[in-house]
Formats: sequence, structure tokens, C-alpha cells
Amino acid sequence: MMLNVLRQPLAFSRRFSVSLSRSCFVSCSRSSSSHTKSPKHALKLQPEQQRISSFFPLDSKNTFATDFPLSEGNLSNIVLYDGDKVRSHLSTGPQTSTNEAYNDLASEWIRVLDSGPGVLVVKNAFEDHDLLDEVTEAFDVIIEEEEAAQEGSGDHFSAAGNNSRIWNAQEKLCVNNPGLFVRYMNNPILTSVSRSWLGPDFQVTSQVNSSHPGSAAQDPHCDYHLGFRSNEQVVEYPAHVHKMSQYLTLQGAIAHVDMPLESGPTTFLPYSQNFERNYLTWRDPEFIEYYKMRNCQLPLDKGDAVFFNPGLIHAAGDNLSENVDRLANLVQVSSAFGQPMETLDRYRMCKAAYPKMLELVNSEGHGDPAYILAAIECCALGNAFPTNLDKDTPQGSSPPPSMKDKVWEALMMKITPYEFGQWMDAHKELRETV
Repeated sequence: MMLNVLRQPLAFSRRFSVSLSRSCFVSCSRSSSSHTKSPKHALKLQPEQQRISSFFPLDSKNTFATDFPLSEGNLSNIVLYDGDKVRSHLSTGPQTSTNEAYNDLASEWIRVLDSGPGVLVVKNAFEDHDLLDEVTEAFDVIIEEEEAAQEGSGDHFSAAGNNSRIWNAQEKLCVNNPGLFVRYMNNPILTSVSRSWLGPDFQVTSQVNSSHPGSAAQDPHCDYHLGFRSNEQVVEYPAHVHKMSQYLTLQGAIAHVDMPLESGPTTFLPYSQNFERNYLTWRDPEFIEYYKMRNCQLPLDKGDAVFFNPGLIHAAGDNLSENVDRLANLVQVSSAFGQPMETLDRYRMCKAAYPKMLELVNSEGHGDPAYILAAIECCALGNAFPTNLDKDTPQGSSPPPSMKDKVWEALMMKITPYEFGQWMDAHKELRETV
């Protein structure tokens, strides 16, 4: 298919070059007062603009071994790499642009994640299975302690008892067992895939999820950033931000146990990161039924690592096994650029500005915080993340209240500056890890 596409434009390009030179001549001959309007860029995308039929060209794509020559091929459009071969490539030198072997591998991974199927698996990426068992035991201890303290609370992925989850597993493992953490995270495959997609200085976080036998599948969805917004919120982001969001995060999962198909490893819709309205479409009931018919799934072995584009539509499967606790460390790697240049104490700013905001809201009969929305947005953080997901847990796909939300609510309720200060202190404490 690719070869045909590449060969086809030759005759076309000759006609196009003649046409282009003629059009340029005509254009240059026109009066300088004649202007052609530039095409408008789509400001907003609406969910109703995307129809199921528009998925068919992408959904019908096939992935061939020749597309990704460093891979071992693919199963169900999920590209597979051999961990030993990847380690051999990475042993040739540093993970930088001066290392040709790394560059070849990194550029192929980028194509898989960007314009390709959007998902790859490195088999046996974590080759020390005894080490994985040690880490699993450490995670089990954390899970037992937290479930005892929380008395069986659930999370936004599943009801209580279906899943066991550790929010902020990265920090908890590091603090509880630093030696084990260093051995576990000292994995060049994890960092090389992250670097290839995000560049250097990325930031790693993770959440452990153990899905017990009988746990139900998730609905299909996209991930952070825009995946944690309602449709009403997502449409407010310009069309180009929908695409840009995918380049700020890499999703991954480390299999701590063997995951046969009946245990429900993650399902994917390959190439769906290229759907123009993927962040708006996955909640549509018609699409959910379509996803159930068209998704792809791959069994995983202990030590395998999955990496995928956060815009790829995916979902954890039903755990239909009798005795497999499907335990994975869900790794989320963020770009170095996902933060501002300066450190600001925005809680301090909000406390200082709130009395004046309240005066303006009450002045001249406005009585509406929208009157000073610009000031609120320049003072308070509108993004609810990062936060402490143990205490500040999202509900469904909606984020917890942000600082901006709390300021808006306070102004609507017209609480006193003293009460507002208490609100800010409580909100800050909710987000801290200690």
C-alpha cells in the first residue's frame, strides 16, 4: 500500500509543477491591491461533526512488518519488539542524537506512536522477574495498608472491591523502599521509549492497578490531558490543542504477572489517535458499540511493557479469569514542557487578591464573578492536576475541583476573606502528598 502511494504522485507532480508555475505567474501579474483570504483554521471541534463512518479509512488500515523493520512484526496491529534486541541496540552508546543505533530505534518508535498504530509492546522489557516479584510484594503491602485505612473505598475506574489501586505509586515505592525503587526504575527501555516520544528531561509518575477476577471492562476512553475533561470542557480547547495534547504525555504499562486474554489486558483501537475528534467521540453510545466490535487485544507476559499514545482510544478488558489478579504498573510520562518557567505561590496570590475580587463583584451591582474572569484566570490555576489522587480523587472522567473552581465558588457564595483563606488552606492540603 505504501509503495503504491509513493509511486503514484510522479506524473501528478509534473502536472502540478506546471500548474503551480502558471498560477504563480498569474498571481504575480495581478494588482497588488488584490488579496486572497487565508483559509480559516477550525477553532472548535464539535462531537456531532464526527460520524462512525469517518473512522473507516483509519480503522481499515493494516500494519506490515516492513513498515517497522526493527520490530518483530505485529499482532492485531500492535507492534512487537524483542526486549533483548532493544537492549542490544541501546548498549551501543548514549540515548542521544549522536547515537545512530538509538536514533534508528527512536525514529521508528515515533512513527509507531504518531502516524502508525499508536501502540507498541516490548516483550520482556523487564527481564529480572525476581525483581518484579519483589516490587509486586512491596505494592501488595501498600495496597493492604491503604485498603485497611480506607475501609474499601473504590476509585474512578471501578467500584470498591473490583480493583485495588495505588495512586502515586512512584513516590510511595521510592520513599518506602528506595533501594528496590532504584533497581526497578533503572530500566533503559522505559527511559528510551520515553525519550524518543517526549525528548529529554521527562517526568515519570505511575499508578498501580490490580484488577481482580470478575472485574468489568472499562468504557473506551482517551487519557490525560484532554481525556480527563468532559465534552463541554473539551470543545473549549482549539482544534490544534487536541493534536498537541498527544505530544505532551506517553502512556505505559508494566505487566507484573502473566496476563492471558481471559484476564482482560488492555484493548486498543489502533490508529484511533489520528481521529480528528477522538477526545470528543469516545463517550458516544454508538461509538462504544463500534469499539466493542473493532478493538484489538494482546495477551501479555510478566515483564512485558506496553507504550501508547494518550490519544489512542483504549480500555481495560473484562477479567473473566478464575484466579488472575491482573496487576500492572501504569506509567505516565510527561514532557519537560508541561510546566511554567517560574515558581508562583498561587494560593498566596489568591488569598491576597480575593478581597479585591469580592469588592469588584459586589460593586456597581455586578454580582457575577464573570465580570472579573480574566483576573481569576491570571491568578488561580485552572488545571486540577497535578494533585494527590488518594485524597483529591476524580469522579468518573471529570477532574476534581481546581483552584480556579474554588475561587469562582467562593465569589458566587460571597464568603468572607477569612473563610476563603481557610478554603485555600484546605485545598492546598488536599493536594499535598504529606
